[in-house]
Order: sequence, then structure tokens, then C-alpha cells
Amino acid sequence: MYRIELSGCLTALIIFLLIIFLLKELWWLIVGIAIILIIAYYANLIYKLIRNKSEESRLNYTPQMGEVYKVCPYCNTKVKVTETTCPCCKHSLN
Repeated sequence: MYRIELSGCLTALIIFLLIIFLLKELWWLIVGIAIILIIAYYANLIYKLIRNKSEESRLNYTPQMGEVYKVCPYCNTKVKVTETTCPCCKHSLN
């Protein structure tokens, strides 16, 4: 059986040339992946912002004039009548 031995310098040169070839031929793939990663990052930031905004508005409930509401017996927070648990302290309101 024949065994091919390559010196370290030749192996490094072959790997380097392969990387250069892939970068030259597949640059569009690398750019596409970079764009997808950037979009995913900003989409995650927007999702967290929207989720925090809705959670904050749910926690800071202020009833309208004449609207009926409950008061949590544990933390004295005003809660919508339809809620079964307090959004602040998570205790059951039943």
C-alpha cells in the first residue's frame, strides 16, 4: 500500500488555496449568511422590545373611569376583572 506524506508547509498551502478558492467562488453564500445573521439579530431585538412593552402595559394596568376592577389582596395592585392571577405577584385571585 502506498502512503502519501505531505510536509506541514505543503498541507498548509493546500488548505490556504482551498480556502481562497471557496471564498472566491462562494462569496455570495458567505454574504447571504452574514445578511441572515444580521436580520436574525435585529429581529430578536425587536421581538424582545415588543414582548417587554406588552408585558409592561399588562403590569401597569390603570382602569378607565367607571370601569370595574379587582384589587390583589397580596400586593394591592389594580387588576382587570377577567384576570385569574395577579400579573405582579402571580398569586391566584380566586
